[in-house]
Amino acid sequence: MSWEEKRKFKRAVVKVQVECRGKRFWQNVEAKDVSAGGMFLATEMVEEINTPLEIMFEFGTGKEKKNIYAEGLVVWNRTQSVKDSGNNTLYPSGMGIMFTKITPKAAKDYIDQMIKSLQE
Repeated sequence: MSWEEKRKFKRAVVKVQVECRGKRFWQNVEAKDVSAGGMFLATEMVEEINTPLEIMFEFGTGKEKKNIYAEGLVVWNRTQSVKDSGNNTLYPSGMGIMFTKITPKAAKDYIDQMIKSLQE
């Protein structure tokens, strides 16, 4: 079963600036993809798996832009960039984050709706 099949929420490839506070680092990083359930943060300062994080970011455009605060856990990490020799894709170092709490409460639905509109 592929990662796409295991995911509960659709993901969108986006570039979103994120303020992230973890156990060892407080940093401004770029999210490379986002879903209603989590995001991938591209960074060389990677936290350990199961590290709790606080995340703040804006999502959407224009009048639809929302400030979102989330708490999450690092569910996987990549400490170095990796090049896939099969398709020549470079995967950056970073962390896969699963949201454990997100506010405002409607933010998960909002993110999911924005992703659906991006994919249409």
